[in-house]
Amino acid sequence: MLDSLQTTEQYTVDECDDRRAWNEFVDRNDGPAYNHWGWSDAVASYGHDRWHLVARERASDEIAAALPLYHVESRLFGSKLLSPAFAERGGIVCAETAQASKARRLLLEQTKRLAAELGVDYVSLRGDRDTDAAEFDVKNRYVTFRRATDVGPDAVWEGIRDSRQRQITQAADNDALEFRVADSMADLKTYYRLYLRTMHRHGSPAHSFEFFETLWDRMQADGHFRLSLILHEGEAINGMVDLSLGSTVYQWGVVNNYDYRDLNGGSLLLWKSLERAAEDGFDAYEFGRTREGSGVYMFKKSFGGTKTWYDDVHYFPGETVDLPDPEADKYERAKEVWKRLPLTVTRVVGPQVRKQIGI
Repeated sequence: MLDSLQTTEQYTVDECDDRRAWNEFVDRNDGPAYNHWGWSDAVASYGHDRWHLVARERASDEIAAALPLYHVESRLFGSKLLSPAFAERGGIVCAETAQASKARRLLLEQTKRLAAELGVDYVSLRGDRDTDAAEFDVKNRYVTFRRATDVGPDAVWEGIRDSRQRQITQAADNDALEFRVADSMADLKTYYRLYLRTMHRHGSPAHSFEFFETLWDRMQADGHFRLSLILHEGEAINGMVDLSLGSTVYQWGVVNNYDYRDLNGGSLLLWKSLERAAEDGFDAYEFGRTREGSGVYMFKKSFGGTKTWYDDVHYFPGETVDLPDPEADKYERAKEVWKRLPLTVTRVVGPQVRKQIGI
C-alpha cells in the first residue's frame, strides 16, 4: 500500500526487502527478538499484511531506523496496526546517532499515514521507547521483570529468593525429572501438545503449529530460538521458549502440566534459562508480560528481577477506542465456554480465533 513515502533532506523511508540486512541492523542496535524477520514470517503465516519500514540515510543508503508493522483485521476484534503482533516488546529500533530522533519521528509519521490509508481503529507499538511524535499516547498496562545476567551464573543464583532456590534444588535432585534443550521437530511437537493443553486450561485460543514451526525454521539454527523442556518419566510437564537477540533473552511461551506443579519443574526450567543467558554472555533476561500482583507476577519476582513497565504507545486515527484486554470481565464467560470444548476442537478452531486478536 504505502501510497506516499516520507522524505527529508537527510532521510528517505521505504520498505526493506532484505531480511539479512534487516536482521543485522536490529541485532547490531539491540532491538528486541520480536523484531527479527523470523517473527515476522510467523505472523505472516496467518495471512496478515506486513511492512518492514526503514528510514535510510540519503547520503549512504544505510538503515538508520527500522519498524515492523502488521495489519490485524477482524470483524469481532476490529482493525489495528501492531508492532509487534502477538508479543509485548517491539516498535522502532534506531541506530545510536545524534539524528536518531529525526529518523524515529519520520517512521512514526509514516505509520500515521499508513493507519489512515488502512482505516484502522488504532496503532499499538508495544514495549516501545522514547516516542515524541505528536498524537501518540503512552499507556502502561503490563509489567515484566528484567534480570541482569552479565554478572555471571553464581551472582544470578545468589539473587534468587532462598525459598525458590530450595525448590530449584529439589527439582534438580529429582531423578524422575529430566531437563532437555529441544533439538528436533519431534521435540517441538512434544512442546506443542503441552502448549495446547495449557492454553485450553486457561480458556485461551492457541497459535497454530505452523506459527511455532516457522519460528523454529527461521530462528533456531542461528541460536535466536531456544526451546527447553522438563520431562517427568519421559512425559513433558514443563516447557519454555526463549528468544534472544542483541543483549537480551526474552521469555515467551511458558507451558506446564498443572497436575505436576508440586515437582517445581517450572522453577528449574526458569533457572536453566537464566543460567544459560549468563553463561552465553547476554546482558539481561526479560521475563515476559504479566499483570502486576498476579500469581505469575509473584513467581517471577522471586527470581530477583527488577520490575519494568512496558510503555505501550498508541495512536488513534479517529475516535479513541477501548483497547482489548484479555482480563476484562466480558471475556470471562468466553473463557469458561472455551475450557469446556473438546481439545480436538480447540486445536482446529483456536488458531482461527487467535490470529484475529493480535495479542
